Amino acid sequence: MKKILMVLALAASLTACANINEKENVEKPKLEAVNEDSSKEDVDASSSDEEKVQSDSEENTQLEKHTENVYEYFDTVTTFLAYTKDQEEFDKYVKVLRDELKTYHELYNSYDAFEGVNNFRTINENAGKEPVKVDPKIIELVEYSKKMYDLTDGKINIAMGSLLGLWHDYREMSLDNLEKAAIPEESMLVKASAHKDIDSIVVDEKAGTVFIKDPEVRIDIGAIGKGYATKIIANKLQEEGLKHGILSVGGDDVLIGDNPASENSYYKIAIQNPDLEDKENPYSSVVSLKNTSVVTSGDYQRFFMVDGKRYHHIIDPETMYPSTRWRSVSVILDDIAEADTISTYLFIIDLEEGREFAKKVGAEVLWIDEDYNSYSTEGWPEVE
Repeated sequence: MKKILMVLALAASLTACANINEKENVEKPKLEAVNEDSSKEDVDASSSDEEKVQSDSEENTQLEKHTENVYEYFDTVTTFLAYTKDQEEFDKYVKVLRDELKTYHELYNSYDAFEGVNNFRTINENAGKEPVKVDPKIIELVEYSKKMYDLTDGKINIAMGSLLGLWHDYREMSLDNLEKAAIPEESMLVKASAHKDIDSIVVDEKAGTVFIKDPEVRIDIGAIGKGYATKIIANKLQEEGLKHGILSVGGDDVLIGDNPASENSYYKIAIQNPDLEDKENPYSSVVSLKNTSVVTSGDYQRFFMVDGKRYHHIIDPETMYPSTRWRSVSVILDDIAEADTISTYLFIIDLEEGREFAKKVGAEVLWIDEDYNSYSTEGWPEVE
C-alpha cells in the first residue's frame, strides 16, 4: 500500500503563541494514514502499530514506522513519529526526546519552580532585585528573543509578561468560574502595558546572568520558547541519527527528512479548520511537504467568553486586547523557531503588511479571517 503520513496540525497556535506552560484542552492526537484516493484510515498514535516500508535512501533496507506520545512536558501533547530500522533504534530517539523535553520544560518555565533550576520564573521573581545565574540555554533564548523583537518591529516582545500575565490570570479565573467570567479593567491593562521595555532585560554573558532592571517587567516567552526548544530538540535527534520522522510539540511540526512510506517522498500535513462547528470540513488545507516545518496560530482553543464575546490569548500590544484580524495563520518555513514567532506576528498585523513580511523572510502563509475566508501567499497553492 502506498501510504502517506498525515499529522493533524491541530491549533498549533495553542502552544506556538501562548505561554508554554499554560494548559491546553487537547484530545489525544490521531495520526492518519491516507492512501492515494484520500480515503482515511485512523491509526491511534499511541498504538504499537508498525508499518514496514522499503527505503531506497537506506540502501533498500526495510524501515518500521513507530509513534510515541509524551504528555508530561510544556503542558501539551508531543507526538513523535519516526521510521527506523527497529524498535531499539526508535527507543534511543524517544529517550533523547524525553530528556530534552524535560530540560527545556524546566528551563523555559515562567510559572513552576523546580529544585536546583533557575528558570524564567526565577528571573521574574528577582526583577528589580538582583541578577540571576542561569543556564546558557536561557541566555541564548533571551538573545534570540531580542532578535525576534527587531524582526517583528517590537510586536513580539518577551518583556510584555505583565500584560500577557494579566490576561492569562483572567482567562484562568474565567474558565474556573464561568459565572464570574470577566476581562481586565482598562486601567489595569494600561498600567501593565507601561512596563514592557525589552532593554530592561540585561544579559551578562561573562557572568552568566539575566537581570530585569524594571521591577514591574515580566518575561513571557510564549510566542518564542516552544518553537525554539523544538528546533534544538529536532536538531539533537538528527545528530543522533534520525533521518525520517515528524516531531510535533503541541502542533509545532518539524518534518525531518522525507517520507519513506510515500512514493513521492512527501508528508501530508492537515491544517485545522478554525470553524470547529464545520464537521464536514475539518481541515482548511492539506499540504505536501518534507524537510521543513509548519506552525499555526489560532484563536479557537485558548479562549474564554464574556457576554458572548471571545477573548483569546494572542494579544496585540497596540490595543492591549486580543487581536481580531484573523481566526488562524499558518506558516511554512524551514526554521521552526522563526515559524513559531512569525505565525504570532502575522496574526497581529494586516494582510498587506503580512504578505510583504512573508516575502521578506521566504515563508508560505495561509490566513483565515473572521468569516472563514482564506488568503495565501503565491506559493501556498503549489504545496496543497
